[in-house]
Order: sequence, then C-alpha cells, then structure tokens
Amino acid sequence: MKKRLYTKSIFLAVAIVFALAFAQMNALAQTAVKPVANPCQRFAAGSVIHQPPALFSQNGVLTVQFSYQAATDSVGRQLFCFMTPGGLENPTLHVNPGDTLNITVTNNTPFSEVGDTDEVFNAPTCGDTTFESQVAKDSQGFNMTGGSMNIHYHGTNTTPACHGDNVVKTLVNPGHTFSYSLQFPTNEPPGLYWYHPHVHGLAEAALQGGGSGALVVDGINNVQPAVANLRHRILVIRDQPTKQQLTESPGGTEGGIPQVDLTVNNVPLDATTNTNTGVTTYTPAVIHMESGEKQFWRVTNSSSDVIVDLQVRFDGMAQTIEVVGIDAVPVNSQDGTQPGNLIPVKHFRVPPASRVEFIVSAPPSTVKLAQLVTQNIISGPLGDNAPTRPLLTMQIVGDDDDEPALDDRVPAYTGLDTSRQRFGGIMNVTPSVTRTVFFEEVEDGTAFFINFSKCVTAAGATCPIQPYPIDTPFDNNNPPAIITTQGSVEKWLVQNHARENHELHQHQIHFKVLSQDNFEINGSQQAPAIDGQFLDMVEVPFCGGDPPAGGGVQPPACITANGGGPGLPYPQVEALMDFRGPDIGDFVFHCHILGHEDRGMMAIERVCPATGCPH
Repeated sequence: MKKRLYTKSIFLAVAIVFALAFAQMNALAQTAVKPVANPCQRFAAGSVIHQPPALFSQNGVLTVQFSYQAATDSVGRQLFCFMTPGGLENPTLHVNPGDTLNITVTNNTPFSEVGDTDEVFNAPTCGDTTFESQVAKDSQGFNMTGGSMNIHYHGTNTTPACHGDNVVKTLVNPGHTFSYSLQFPTNEPPGLYWYHPHVHGLAEAALQGGGSGALVVDGINNVQPAVANLRHRILVIRDQPTKQQLTESPGGTEGGIPQVDLTVNNVPLDATTNTNTGVTTYTPAVIHMESGEKQFWRVTNSSSDVIVDLQVRFDGMAQTIEVVGIDAVPVNSQDGTQPGNLIPVKHFRVPPASRVEFIVSAPPSTVKLAQLVTQNIISGPLGDNAPTRPLLTMQIVGDDDDEPALDDRVPAYTGLDTSRQRFGGIMNVTPSVTRTVFFEEVEDGTAFFINFSKCVTAAGATCPIQPYPIDTPFDNNNPPAIITTQGSVEKWLVQNHARENHELHQHQIHFKVLSQDNFEINGSQQAPAIDGQFLDMVEVPFCGGDPPAGGGVQPPACITANGGGPGLPYPQVEALMDFRGPDIGDFVFHCHILGHEDRGMMAIERVCPATGCPH
C-alpha cells in the first residue's frame, strides 16, 4: 500500500494546531472511563417503547464520558453499547448550533486476538496504529467481533481533523481511551443526526450489536413551526441476527425469512419462522398516543444493512404523513420563502443510516389496528430479503404521562430562524467539475467497490480520476480518490453497475438531489420527497441487465439487457455536492450498507484549502 506523505503544508499546520489545542484534553483522556455493570440491556418483544435517555448541552457545551462495552444475549448474539458512568445506554445527545461536544471514550471491550487479519494504519494516525479485528463466529454462527472502535458523528458538518469526526485514521483499541471535541457550526441545520463506531471491517458487527445512538441539533421549532409544542419521539431502528439463524429467502420474497431481525428503541420484533409452514411472525413494539393527538416522529435507520420503507397504516390503509426533515435538514428550508412547506407522502423510503422526521396523527377510535410498518423491499437479484414487517402498534391511552417531561415536547415557536440555511444558494453556483462515481461488486459477495471513473471541468476539459485501478477495495492507507477545493460545488452522477441496491453516504457534507434517473427501466420506483432536498444518504437501485460472465465484475451487469439485448442505461442519481463549508482534510464517501462498506465499498476524498492544494 502507498504511504501517504505529508510535507510542509496546511495539513501539517492543522495537525500542529489541533495537537496544541488538545494537549489539555489528551491529558484528561489518560483517565479511563470505568466499565459499567450490566451493560447493553435489551427489552422484551412487544414492550412499550420509551424515549432513549437524553443528555443536553449547557452554556454551549455538552461533555460526555462513554464506556464502550460488549455483552452477549441469551441466544449468543454479540451486543455493543455506549454506557455513561451513571448507567445510561446509548443516550440521545442534544446540542444547539454553535455548541461544542466533548466526548471521552474508553474501549472496555475484552481483548482476545483472533486470526491474522489486523491492519496497520500508516502514519500520521489519530489514535492507535493497528486495529485488532477479532473477527470470529461462535457455534451458532453469530458474529463475535470486538476490537477497535471509534465514533462517527453521522451527518454533522464538523471537522474531519484528529479528535473531530475522523474515521480514516482514528482507532481506539481495547483498554485505550480517546477524546473527541466537535464544534458544531452556528448554521448547522436543526434535526436528527446519530453516532456510531466506524472502523472499516468492523462496522457491520458493531451496528448489529446495537452500538449506536441518536444526536439532535435542537432549534427545529423555529425553522419549521409546525412541530412546535408537539410531543416528539426518537425512534431508533436497529438490526440484529435473527434468533433462529435460518437461511434468508431470496431478496424481495414477501412473507419470507428476513436477512436480519429489526428492533425499535431496543425492542425486538422477534422474527420467528415456523419451519413446517414457512410462515414468519413478528411481535411489534407498542407506542402510546392520546386520542386526537399529533406527534412528531424522528426516525433514524441505524441498522447496518436494512433498507426500510415506512408507512403508517390504519386497518391496512396507508395514511398520509407530513415530512418535516430528511437527514437532519428541514425540507424546503434552504432557499425561498420560509418556513419551507412540509411534504405529504403515503410512504417514505429510508436507506441504512438515513433519517426522516414527520408528523403523524393518532388513529380515530373506529380503527382496530394502527401500525407503522416497513414495506417489502425489492433490492435486486443479489439483494437481501427485507419483507413487510410491523414495527410499531399505535395504542391510544387516556393520559400518556410515561415520558420524561424535559424531553417530551418540542419547544414553543418564538420566531422564525432563517440563519440555518447552510446550503442556500447552491443553484446559483456553477459546478467546478462533473464526476461520474459508480458502485460495482464481485457477484459472490466477497468484494465491493466504489469507483470514480470520469471527470470533466466546467470548461469541458478532462480532469484526473482516481489514482489507482478501477475496482480497488478500500484501504485506510489508500491515497484520496478525489481531491477538491474548499468553496467548490461539484455535480456527481452516482451510478449503480451492480445487481443489488447500493447507497451513497457523504461524510462531512450534504448534497442536493437533482434527479433520479433510469429507475423505472429496471422496475424500481423513485424515492418520494427527496428531489430538490439536501441529504447525506441516497439510494441507487440495482441494474437489471445480464449477470457478468463467470460471476466477476466484468463486463458490468448493466451493459446488456436480459437475454443479451441492447444496452440498458445505468440507474443513477444526479446531485450537487456542497464543499462550501469550513471543513478541510481527508474524509470518506461509501455505501452505507455496512456489509458492503466493510468489504471494500468506500473511498477517501480530500478537501484542500481555498488557496489551493499543497504540493
């Protein structure tokens, strides 16, 4: 692997500044956070869900101590969690725009070397230099993965420097302690973000073990007054191996065996398949509502691999929900007349790691069964099976007083706040370049790739593409695939050349979706409500052409139609990438189906200062 060399440059200067700024903080980090007894507790299927515990910033600062711990449940599944010294598990972190979030985390997972799959990180690094993969399976086939961790603050527009939101070079090995300090921009959009471990090769197991929590930038009441005074519910969807560990049905099989089970706020659905009849049943969690009430549901798909398509149903009939925010940006909030209009939809598709916030009405007394369901996902010939499943049963109660008052309602509207238009004016900027980025994979699932294959400047000139061969799997020591400049806006054509769905996640920035192209030709539908909105996640559906000869990746799957007919256009999403923020340095873009990311579908991009890239 190439070793990344840093000469006398802005990156060295930034490193020195951060080293000085964090000298005092690193001294504190030498004091380990002690492990907590009985970590990673879970609830019984069918339980009433409650808000996750919450921590709030005070006087512009939120300081948190975390013990990252592991446990094993009654059927042998590996669990992970962030525990506070007071015993709060995966608490929701509340900050305001402009606040500072300080986290000290000790990795208290047990160290037990397994295999020879450790990877060395070339210098400079932010923490340890070698990740301890510890990848194995027990006799039941459950993942037994511990080892290294770090924390990604998903969706936040915060610095990728060391001790910030850096996943490229940050490792915290078992027994070690690390400190983070993130300054949130003063114009950070208010909404739902989240945090989770992000060590390449270990991310899927960490999330399937439950190692994640919500993060809220407060203030949405003054950007979208429709939610003011409403009860808000933080709903964290996670996935975990099913108890039975049966072989999943082919992708798209309605009523079949799912790839994994789902949980909501750590209440499992307990997917159970009758092996005689093949029928799979679920026990959804219960959510309380009062008669005639509207609630503000803030849903994060914190699963490792599962696409969900959310729909509220009253006695089987789809109901209209009003979308308030997507990926922590209030809809229609960045340009034009404020506040932006809500978006009414009958369903909303949420790929892994994406978030949606919406207003939902309680069912009338005449409704016998009111539920939030995820609909069957058609994700291509190689896709995982994610059938229709009930997530929540809505239950009307006379007086729902079982939630803490402090975190129960969105604050009152006090005046329209138009300062959160971080991405405003993007349509008035000429993109500096147009890039083609595409997903590809080996058909047996052993390797996945994200490639940067074409670049054209605004003047029509050809510009460099990735400096290594197409279909090179990710390595933390790879050079950047893309180099851009702070202050620029780029147009990306994100294509899918594989026969299963993939999705793009951009660290550090958001992007504006311009169009969803060539979806219908393969039988897919465009995702509702996302065109013209700012996201950090977007799904690109499978292509429907012939499989490549020999099961490899060449020729790409969509070159020909089924049966060798004329070529099909690739499904693609056209988007404007917004690099106008203050963040410079190295960060990543990848597929957030973490089984794909862990097997190579990620790449590094470098944002250089506006004065130019160093040589």
